[in-house]
Amino acid sequence: MSAITKPLTAAPDQLRQFNVRKDLNAVADLVETCFADTLDEDGRRYVDQMHAAARNPSYLRWAMAVAENVPMPFSGYVWEENGYIAGNLSLIPYNYQGKRCYLIANVAVDPAYRRRGIAKALTQKAIRHAQMRGIDEIWLHVRSENSAAMNLYQSLGFVERAQRTTWEIKPRAHKRDLPNNNAEVTGIKITQPSRRYWERYREWLQLIYPPELTWHQPFQVTALRPGWTGGIYRFITGNHIRQWAAKQGPNHIGLLTWQLRSRHADHLWLASAPENESRVITALMPVALEQLNNRRRILLDYPAGRAILALHDQGFRIQQTLVWMRLT
Repeated sequence: MSAITKPLTAAPDQLRQFNVRKDLNAVADLVETCFADTLDEDGRRYVDQMHAAARNPSYLRWAMAVAENVPMPFSGYVWEENGYIAGNLSLIPYNYQGKRCYLIANVAVDPAYRRRGIAKALTQKAIRHAQMRGIDEIWLHVRSENSAAMNLYQSLGFVERAQRTTWEIKPRAHKRDLPNNNAEVTGIKITQPSRRYWERYREWLQLIYPPELTWHQPFQVTALRPGWTGGIYRFITGNHIRQWAAKQGPNHIGLLTWQLRSRHADHLWLASAPENESRVITALMPVALEQLNNRRRILLDYPAGRAILALHDQGFRIQQTLVWMRLT
């Protein structure tokens, strides 16, 4: 990594390394304050978990020991003034395809302390931290409507790599509100996935869910493989899925997978060629949602700007769109 711009001058007691044992509770308060208007159910649960962890001495000792070795927000930097933590940046280490990476997360500055360059100073410090450790890439994501943050990161050398939209469908829509219009998709038959088409499924999945953007999600390509090979993997890893395939003539043109999650929402993974995705959604979604008919939310992560009308027609609504940015 090349050197970046000169950082904001800070007193020694202002910009310092995050201490999970000492700072976790204060950082949880800061995150809750800064993102009160945008915290969804996931975010609120995340803040609650931070508060609970801060009260657990055994957990804090473990977190201190593994801070630079597990993909969790146990390292980073804070901005402290007169004993108050006014800014925070978390660094989450992870690996993919042989590369050592950091994800910058939880960038938060108390509203009363903004417009002083604190977020920029924290980010510059994080970049130098990564440089000193020989990290290959730094990633971050920011909400698409947060243009000020995107401008800041671009000024420091980050480049946009992708935009991802999280779609949500609430339980009440699973049966009562959805149009059962799959019969209108001429020539498409709903069937079980076939091992014969696994290489095609996998190609679609890896294009739609690249590892650099989905490492933090419960997405595992092998767990979606039809047949006994995938079944053994699912048994070992505890993955529970249901699948539907779209068939046109002799060929499979799409795959939809539902994955049970142990927390508050389940996941759908959709795979098809771009030219078929809207037709595949219109054919598969009503069948899948009718059969699932459970009482939990279902989330679908998908490339932003694609299949918008088809997903809206099936009852999905946009939860958020994140811009993923990378510094190499």
